Amino acid sequence: MYQLILGAIAIVIFAALTLLLWLGGHHWADARLRAELVAVAQQEQQIGGALMLYRQDNVRSPNGEDAALLAQLHLGGYLRDVPPGAWSVSSDGQRMSKHLAGQTVASCAKMNALAGFGADCPPCDSDADKSVPICQQP
Repeated sequence: MYQLILGAIAIVIFAALTLLLWLGGHHWADARLRAELVAVAQQEQQIGGALMLYRQDNVRSPNGEDAALLAQLHLGGYLRDVPPGAWSVSSDGQRMSKHLAGQTVASCAKMNALAGFGADCPPCDSDADKSVPICQQP
């Protein structure tokens, strides 16, 4: 009798977890996208702050772009670690972007909507809407 009760409880718990995943799975996907968006925004702030400190100390912008620029900021002590991923950073610090691996147009639009912008995903090379945080790589 004990095994029968234990088996019934296990079935009820398994059914409840399955139902929870089935009904609430999209909320976890949204939370993952929101967490990735916040991480990228914080990394952009770190890079921007490091560029500003470099300019204050050296009265000029650092040489290079992208990985070379980030490596120079890291070696100079302005960045503790180079943020992970493939970053595009202009030497003047006006444009920073991170190429998200496996990003689809739907996930790009979803991240822009979560950030409070319209639910669209413009191409990264367009000058029409530079304020959107996530853009689609060509």
